[in-house]
Amino acid sequence: MEDTAPNQSVIIMTGMHRSGTSLTASLLQSAGIDVGDRLMGKNTGNDKGHFEDLDFVEFHQSVLRSQGISVAGWTEQNKIQVQQQYLAKAQNLILARKELAIWGWKDPRTTLFLDFWSQLIPNAKYIFIYRSPWEVIDSLFRRGDVVFRDNPNFAVQQWCNYNQAVLDFYQDHRDQSLLIEIGSVIQNCDLVELIKQKFDLELRSPESLYEPTLFTVDSNAYYRKALISQFFPQAIDIYSQLEQQADRSSPISLEQPAVELTQAWILQDWIDLKRALSEKRKAETELTQAQQQLESLTQTQQQLDATTAQLTQTQQQLDATTAQLTQTQQQLDATTTELTQTQQQLHIAQDQLSQSQKQLHIAQMQTEQYKLLVVAMESSKFWKLRKWWFDVKQKSNVAAVDTLYQNYLISHNKLPSLEQAAMVNIDGEIPVSDNLQYQKWLVGNYPKSAEIKKMKQACLAKAYQPLISLIVPVYNPDEDFLRQAIESILEQAYTNWELCLADDCSSKPHVKSVLEEYARQDDRIKVVYRAKNGHICRTSNSALELATGEYIALLDHDDLLPPHALAKVVELLNEHPEADFIYSDEDKVDEQNIHKDPFFKPDWCPDSFLARMYTCHLGIYRRSLVTEVGNFRVGFEGSQDYDLVLRVTEKTDKIFHIPDVLYHWRIHRQSTAATSDAKPYAANAAQKALTEAIERRGEPGKITTRSNFPGVYTVRYQIKEPKLVSIIIPTKDLASTLDVCLKSIFTQTTYPNYEVVVIDNGSTEAETFKCLQFWHQQQPKRFSCHAYNVPFNYSEINNYAVKKAQGDYLLFLNNDTQVITPDWLEGMVEQAQRPSIGAVGSLLLYPDDTIQHAGVVLGVGGVAGHSHKHLHVSQPGYISQAASTNNYSAVTAACLMCRREVFAAVGGFEEQLAIAFNDVDLCLKIASRGYRNIYLPHVVLYHYESKSRGYENTPEKQMRFAGEINYMKEKWQQICDRDPCYNPHLTKNHEDYSLNV
Repeated sequence: MEDTAPNQSVIIMTGMHRSGTSLTASLLQSAGIDVGDRLMGKNTGNDKGHFEDLDFVEFHQSVLRSQGISVAGWTEQNKIQVQQQYLAKAQNLILARKELAIWGWKDPRTTLFLDFWSQLIPNAKYIFIYRSPWEVIDSLFRRGDVVFRDNPNFAVQQWCNYNQAVLDFYQDHRDQSLLIEIGSVIQNCDLVELIKQKFDLELRSPESLYEPTLFTVDSNAYYRKALISQFFPQAIDIYSQLEQQADRSSPISLEQPAVELTQAWILQDWIDLKRALSEKRKAETELTQAQQQLESLTQTQQQLDATTAQLTQTQQQLDATTAQLTQTQQQLDATTTELTQTQQQLHIAQDQLSQSQKQLHIAQMQTEQYKLLVVAMESSKFWKLRKWWFDVKQKSNVAAVDTLYQNYLISHNKLPSLEQAAMVNIDGEIPVSDNLQYQKWLVGNYPKSAEIKKMKQACLAKAYQPLISLIVPVYNPDEDFLRQAIESILEQAYTNWELCLADDCSSKPHVKSVLEEYARQDDRIKVVYRAKNGHICRTSNSALELATGEYIALLDHDDLLPPHALAKVVELLNEHPEADFIYSDEDKVDEQNIHKDPFFKPDWCPDSFLARMYTCHLGIYRRSLVTEVGNFRVGFEGSQDYDLVLRVTEKTDKIFHIPDVLYHWRIHRQSTAATSDAKPYAANAAQKALTEAIERRGEPGKITTRSNFPGVYTVRYQIKEPKLVSIIIPTKDLASTLDVCLKSIFTQTTYPNYEVVVIDNGSTEAETFKCLQFWHQQQPKRFSCHAYNVPFNYSEINNYAVKKAQGDYLLFLNNDTQVITPDWLEGMVEQAQRPSIGAVGSLLLYPDDTIQHAGVVLGVGGVAGHSHKHLHVSQPGYISQAASTNNYSAVTAACLMCRREVFAAVGGFEEQLAIAFNDVDLCLKIASRGYRNIYLPHVVLYHYESKSRGYENTPEKQMRFAGEINYMKEKWQQICDRDPCYNPHLTKNHEDYSLNV
C-alpha cells in the first residue's frame, strides 16, 4: 500500500531483547526522529525507559496472543504470519502518523514481523542492533526473566532465533538496512552520522542519553563466553556472520577462551554464580545496615535516659491533672446523658411530624382523587339520566319509590370504575408525589420490599459484581438530610459498595459525630477530614483518593438513592461490562420527602449535552477513566460534574442510559435543585467548561446563554468556510405564499453565499409566473427556476432539484415558510459543516407564535410526531427541551439542511414516499450511517403548513397515506418503538412529553 507521504521517512529499530535497542531509540529520538508520544516507562534493567511506542507494542502483543505465543515474543518461530483482521489496525497506526516527516518505532518483537511491515511500508529503513550472546543472556538473567529460570538454555535459543531473522532480512534488504553492534555505538558515537549518510536524512547531533557503565562486562565474561562457544556452536556461527556483515562490528575476539567446563546442566553454574554473587552483596548490605542501626541505637539510648528524667517530672504533674479531669468528666457524663435523652425525644418528635405530614399529603391526594371520581360520576350517562329523572319526578310529583326506574338503571348502567377516575392506591412502601401522573408512575414502577429482596438475591448470583465507590463531598449538611443520604446507601439491594466521604472543614458540630457514628457502624464507610476548606472540587478529589472501586458513583451529601439504584447499575454492567459511563433518570425530593419534577432523559445525545447538563444523576464512571482525565478540576465549582462528563466522553463512546428513576435530588432553600439562582457561579463555570471542550475537540466557537432559560447554553461554532448553500423550494401556484417566503429570504438573510432554486411543479396561474419573473429580475445571480411537470411527489421533485443545485450545502425549504432570524443560514451551516452532523432542523412556528416543529419524536401517533406542538414559543418545554439545541432521530424537511455528500451517500429522498414521512426516512437513513441529526431553537421561521398540497381528506389520499405508514413501520419499526432520543416512560399518544401512565 502507499502508506506514507512522498517526503516522509520511517525508521524501524529492532533486534534481540537486551541488545541495546532502547539506547539506540533514545539517541535517535534526541537526533530528531519521532519515536512516539506514548512510550513504555522505566523498569528493572531500563532505568531511563524502553523508548517503545506502546501502539506498536500492543499491536504485536495482540497478534502474538491470538496465536498462543508469549507476548514477550519468546517463540521458536522467527517469522510471524499476521492474520487478515489485523491489517486495518496496522494501516491505521501508519495513517495516524502521516503528518510526521521522520518517524519510527522501536520494539524487539518487530524482528518477528519484518516481512509483514516491509510489505506494508515498502520504503521503510531498518536499524538492526545486535550484541554478543553471552552479554545478552547475562543481561536476561540479571533482569530475572521468569521464563528462563527453569530452562536457561532457552535464552540462547531465543538469541539465535532473533538474530537469524535479522540476518535473513538484512541480506535481502541491504540498501534499506543498517546492521550495528551496540558496543561500536558506545565507543564510536557515530550512529547518527551513519544513518544520515546511508539514508540521506537530515538529523541533528544527539545528546548523550546513556551511561556506558550500563554495558560494562564483568570479570566472568570469559567464563560465559566459553560456555556459549563450547555448548552452543550455532550461536557462535550466527554471531560470526553478524560480525562479518555488520556496518559497524565489535572489537571483541571470537577465540574460545581456555576455561575448564562441565556439561551437567549447561547454564546452571552460570545461574548459581549469579545467585552466589547476589547473596554476597545482600549480606554486605545487611552488615552495613546493622552497623548503622547499632550507632543509632547508642545515640537513642542517651536520649532515652534524658527523656526518662523529664517523664518522671511530667508524670507527677499528670497525676494532679488527672484528678481534676476525673471530677470534670463526671459532670460532663451527667450533662451528656441529659442531652442524649433530649435528642432522642427530638428525633421521635421529628419522625412523628414527618409521618403526619406524609399522611396529610396522602389524604390530600386521595381527596383530589375523590373529587375526580365525583366529576367522572357526574359526567357519566348514569348520573345525567339520574339527574334528569329526579327533575322529572320533582316536577311531576312522582312517588319516591319507582321500581321501573330502578330496574332500568340496574340493567343498563354501571358506576364509573376507579381506573376511569384516575384513582391511585398508595401504600407506605411507595414514595409520595404531589403530581398525580407521577404518583401513578411510581405506583406502577417503584419496587416494593419483596421485589428489593429478589433483587438482592439476583445481585449475589451475578457473574460480575464490581466494587462501586460512592463519592460524597460533605459540607455543613442538615443532620437529618445527611443521615437519610447515608441510610439510603445502607439500604441498597446491591451490597458490594464503599462509601467515600470527604468533609470540607464543616463548621456544624453534628457533621463529624454523624460521620464517625456511621464509620464505626459499617467498615464499608470511609471518611477523610480535610485540613483546609477547599470547596467541592478539591473535596470530591479527596473522596476519590479513598476510592478503590472499579466504578465510582457521585452523590451529594443531602440527596437520596432508591434501594434498587446500584442493583440496576450492576444489572446493566453484567450485560455491558465495557461501559465507561452510565446515567439514569431522576426526580426531586423536598424537605418533607415529597417527590416531584421527574426527569426522564434520552439516551446519549452529545449535542443535547452541549446545550444543558442533562445526564446529571445518577452518574456512574469507570474510575480509571476519571483518573486519566484528571479527576475534578479546580475552577469549575458548581459545574464540576458537567466539566467531568465533557472530558470523560471525549475518551469513550461506551455510554449507557438506564431509563429508571435511580436518584432523588434534594430541594431546599440553598440547593441548585430548588432554583438556578442558588449558585450563580455554576453558570459561569459551565460556560468555561463548554468553551474549553469545543476548543479541545477542534471545533472552536462561542458559548451563549438565554436569560429567560437558565441552564441552557448555545454553541455558535466558527464557520470555517462560507461554502455555497442551495435553498431548494418546490412550489405550485400560490404566488402570494411563495412571494412571502422569497421576500423573507432575500431581505433577511445575512449569510453571504447562497442561491435559491425553485422547482415549479406544474403551476398554471399567471400570478405565479409573474412572481417568478420578478425575483429572477431582482436576484439574477442568486435565483433560478426549473419546471418539473410530474404528478406531485415530494421526494422525486427534491431529488431532481439537487441535480440542478450547485451548493455544497443543501437546504430543503417549504414554500409556505417565512424567515424570522436573519442569521438563520449561519446557524445551520455552523452545524452542517461538522463531520459528525447529518441533518440540521429549525424551530418552526405557527403564525400565533406556537410551535409547529421543534424536532421529530418517533412512535408518537404511530410513526412520528412533532415535539411540543402548539406550545407557546416563550415556554421552555419539557426540562428546556424546546428551548435548547438537541439531537433528534429526525427533523422536518420543511426546513432541513445537510451536506451534499451526506445526501448522496444515503441515496436522497425515498421516492416511494411521495407525500408523508419522506423527511423522517431520510433522517433515519442518515442516522444509520453514524451521523447525528440536530434541532436548533435559535433558527426560527414561520410555517403555514401544507398550503400547497392541502390536507389528507380524500379516500385516495388516505389510502396513499396508509401505505406510507405501512412502509415506515416495516422499515423502521424497531426505532419507532424505541426512539433513542426519547425516553420510553414518556407518552406516545401526545406530543407534549407527558408521562406514559
